[in-house]
Amino acid sequence: MSSEGYLTDATTRHQVYVQRYAGGSLKRVAVFISKAIKAAKNRVSAGLSDYGTRRYTSQIETLQGDLRGIYDDMKGRAQLDLGEFAVYEAEFNGKMLGKVIKAVVQFNVPSAEMVSAAALADPMLLEARKGVQRISISGALDQFGTKKAAEIIGEIQIGSSLGETSQQIGRRLTSIHQLHQDQASSLVRTMTNHVASTARMETLKANDDILQGWRWISTLDSKTSAMCQARDQHIYGWDDPKPPGHWNCRSSALPVLKDQFAREIPGSTRPSIGPDGVTLVSSKTSYQEWLSRQPAAFQREILGPNRYALFTKGELTLEKFVDDNGKTLTLQQLKDLEPLAFERAGL
Repeated sequence: MSSEGYLTDATTRHQVYVQRYAGGSLKRVAVFISKAIKAAKNRVSAGLSDYGTRRYTSQIETLQGDLRGIYDDMKGRAQLDLGEFAVYEAEFNGKMLGKVIKAVVQFNVPSAEMVSAAALADPMLLEARKGVQRISISGALDQFGTKKAAEIIGEIQIGSSLGETSQQIGRRLTSIHQLHQDQASSLVRTMTNHVASTARMETLKANDDILQGWRWISTLDSKTSAMCQARDQHIYGWDDPKPPGHWNCRSSALPVLKDQFAREIPGSTRPSIGPDGVTLVSSKTSYQEWLSRQPAAFQREILGPNRYALFTKGELTLEKFVDDNGKTLTLQQLKDLEPLAFERAGL
């Protein structure tokens, strides 16, 4: 079996570990979220002055300062954890790549400091409603803290303006606690995948003379986005956008060795989750090929009725459903670009 088959197998298995690590990080972040909600509840329980008075404004400003301190502490802890995780990821990728190159090749290992700095500094390029969002980990953590603090203050101000009791305002804060936890989950998982991906890229770039590039590897299940469905198994270069491609993205990057540097290794499958549960498929199977082999009802569930018709009858590949940035095209945009496909599909 080829070295790429082994790499696909190892990369897919390791991505499960990355997601588990993100789950552990989320628990640590959740402590700060709970602390912020508790600080707000304590402020309300202690008593607020009449809404709109100078004393009320002073109390709200004090709470804003407390919340800012909590979210700053959360940011510091998250960055520390992610920096350490980046170093571990670089070591893992070095070992993984070292197993598939011929012994005559001198393998280059980037320094831990360089990998950690790059992972925290390189911006994430994420699909957004108005194009591509470019944001660093530091910026994402600042944005999260600022928005969550504003939402907490906003709920208190709404309750106060309506003349609600401290118990009623407390219930308002309880209602947004879970929402903040859910939003933190998306943030943490995206940052974790970004760090893992950046650490891998730094290792690959240090050895770019023995590589053709890198291959996009998506998760084979019903939750995979249109962007990642389209990009699965495609080979990209060092300047191309890397995973994560959007918030909550689970995709990863696979090194592609030049033939003369690769050696054969026994192994090689990748897991998939279809209507019949978990199955193993060839490591070379793309999302397009995998989906084509699934039952019609499962295809329709993933794509929706119109895109299902375009996929099965209109002869459109998954790549046609997204633009160059990976943003999902609307049906009208698709029709403008592929009118014959709509005719074939009877749409």
